[in-house]
Amino acid sequence: MKKMIPKRVLTLVLLALLMLFSITACKSAPAESNAGTTKENAAGSSDTPENIDPVGKYQEPVTMTWAVQTAAASKLLDKDTWEDNRWSRLIKEQLNIDLKVAFSADSSTDAYKNKLNAIIASGDLPDVFKTQDVNVFLQLAQNGQLADLTDVFNKYASDSLKAYQERFADSFKGATIDGKLYAIPRMNDNFHQAPFLWIREDWLKNTNSQPPKTIEEMVALAKKFATGDPDGNGVNGDTYGLALNKDLIRQNHGSILGLVSAFSVPGRDESMFYRDENGKMTFAWIQPNMKEALSLLADMFNQGLIDKEFTSKNESALVEDITSGKIGMAYGSNWGTWYPYNNVYKKDGVITYPYAIPTKPGYDYKIGVESNAVGQMTMVSAKAKNPEAVIKILNLYDQTVNNSTKDDYDKYWSNEQYRLSPIYIDQPGEVYAADLLEALDKGSSDGLAPAAKPLYDYIVGFDNGSLAQDDNAFGTWGQMSKSGSLPWVLNKYIPENAMVQSILGIERPEAWLTNVSSLDTLTITTFTDIITGAKPVDHFDTFVQQWLKAGGQQTLDELEKMYPAK
Repeated sequence: MKKMIPKRVLTLVLLALLMLFSITACKSAPAESNAGTTKENAAGSSDTPENIDPVGKYQEPVTMTWAVQTAAASKLLDKDTWEDNRWSRLIKEQLNIDLKVAFSADSSTDAYKNKLNAIIASGDLPDVFKTQDVNVFLQLAQNGQLADLTDVFNKYASDSLKAYQERFADSFKGATIDGKLYAIPRMNDNFHQAPFLWIREDWLKNTNSQPPKTIEEMVALAKKFATGDPDGNGVNGDTYGLALNKDLIRQNHGSILGLVSAFSVPGRDESMFYRDENGKMTFAWIQPNMKEALSLLADMFNQGLIDKEFTSKNESALVEDITSGKIGMAYGSNWGTWYPYNNVYKKDGVITYPYAIPTKPGYDYKIGVESNAVGQMTMVSAKAKNPEAVIKILNLYDQTVNNSTKDDYDKYWSNEQYRLSPIYIDQPGEVYAADLLEALDKGSSDGLAPAAKPLYDYIVGFDNGSLAQDDNAFGTWGQMSKSGSLPWVLNKYIPENAMVQSILGIERPEAWLTNVSSLDTLTITTFTDIITGAKPVDHFDTFVQQWLKAGGQQTLDELEKMYPAK
């Protein structure tokens, strides 16, 4: 039997220990304390990573400034603001970090990019900010304006975050320069960037049509949509057959990416460099087959199958045309049921379905996607006093959204609420697509990752009608149900070897960094002129020569050395 220690003795022992700790603390305390920067303030901090609490609370408040990317898809609920919202309150409560908005701007236009460029020029960077422009990321890192996150990530990242680092190794490699981690990358596999042809189901039924499987069938359907009465309003010819976005080569709704893919051109913005069938470095937009694709679009434009005013309409105007029922068909990305076709569903109760891109007989279709090494980067200013705070917020995000309860998932992720966190795991749910299809086949979510289970519930709920009016359910269903977009990638595009990943990773030739903006403008301007008839189709040959002379050929030559053939 154990002996009991008298309370008086125990009290004396505790007092002695308390005095010892107090003396030791006095001897080791720094002469000056800067709240948020001393080791004592960093909750659980120690020189040994095993003693660190990844979501430990700071003893004294820490302030972090961040740049807000607003967009049409952003939603502020329950009287939240960008300054005071569910995420800012959670981060304050759990970590004692005060968030301050440095600036906000629309990232679906050039507003955010222009504002960020002005801030970069001033040298007054916020503590945390994002960019999708790899050139901006490289410039800032090389100029010493970004914090080296290597040590703070290794020291403060949770085991879950470190598992993402292994799973998305290419993404983290893209955020690493000379062995140092300068950003938190988008954690993804870029297969989800593939384009699809989105078609309003009611227009198909009203015109007694089937989804097109060839380019010729697509044009014939566009003609029905533009000259007939697909919307059933009793007026022929007040609709358009195919939507076009004025930016053409961007991964926006109404791009030409899916169409040119049918002609063996793996197009994608200004970054699609790859090796051709002869192993030679080449670029998507200078392919000879582009001539036939542009000729087809010019013919469709001339026939009135495409809105004559597309060149003057921004993204918002195009979405308004889609929502108001003027357009029934467009090439676009996998997130269509999140935006803009959620608007169509809410307004008219009509589903716009994604279909595999129609192909061109005699051509092997090719779909271009970015290298997994590039994408949105979340960066920390070199002047930030607490770079480790970013990792702690990321840990909190991962714990709350990906490894917690459905209630937390719904509150902090659903309805675009994840955007309220200054840093988040921009890991698209699409990475769970294959797992979800398997779970749907067996009728159970057992075995799914925590973050995938709500997605399963959304799909099932939309299918059975219980979540028919839930935006999150509709968006997820449109991506990952059996009728969604991503099964086309998993069951058709990938097995048929159609996917082509760009060679262009984080390393960029100087010639490209210098000329990319002007070459990008040249490409969009030339393609627009050919489609609208301002220039003949043969002008494409002149464009290729201009592109090569204006830094394109030098870029190809440098890439041959930078990314040698294996």
